[in-house]
Amino acid sequence: MEGQMDIFDFIEKPRTQFEQLFEKIKDPVMLCVNCLCQYCANNVEEIWGKVKPEEIRESCFNCDECRTFTGQAGHREHLLEGCNKFVLSEYGAERNRKKFKVIKGWKNGA
Repeated sequence: MEGQMDIFDFIEKPRTQFEQLFEKIKDPVMLCVNCLCQYCANNVEEIWGKVKPEEIRESCFNCDECRTFTGQAGHREHLLEGCNKFVLSEYGAERNRKKFKVIKGWKNGA
């Protein structure tokens, strides 16, 4: 049991934008894995080649000021779980399509 229980522990917290689209990885080697920027089409950093240059509509430089991405101690961590400028990239959409399950067996008129 971690810490003392709180009265608000029983209230269901709304899921973040990241949690609605992707599963969080527990204890990741690189924290960027759980950042919304990794799947955003506006990310100019093109982390690991997941965003194609033709997908970028409005450039976002959030990663330039993130300690996790740059490694500079003067920066603070900008791991985003929600963003107003987020646009799902083709890579992120393809990753979500793999989760869909097709249910067969329904016939019209049955």
